[in-house]
Amino acid sequence: MQIQLISGRFSIAEAEQLLTSIIKVKLAFHEEKIRTVYQTEEDIKHSETRIKHLEDTLRKAIIKLKEGNREYINVQADIELRFPPQIGQ
Repeated sequence: MQIQLISGRFSIAEAEQLLTSIIKVKLAFHEEKIRTVYQTEEDIKHSETRIKHLEDTLRKAIIKLKEGNREYINVQADIELRFPPQIGQ
């Protein structure tokens, strides 16, 4: 199943705002997981690693957006849901 989140042409400032907003949601997800009492140390470390990776990716993307004196950029963002087969069926 495909869910189309973003498809269009945006100014560099709009693209930066969109990327930042989307990544902030994912950062908040991982931060909330860390605060959950039932997380293992391994789960917490995984979330901490993902947070660092997401922050670094966002920083690099913003730098790339601002290179080249472009006014606009095309942005496409989709989510793909894959359902594993159910055991016993």
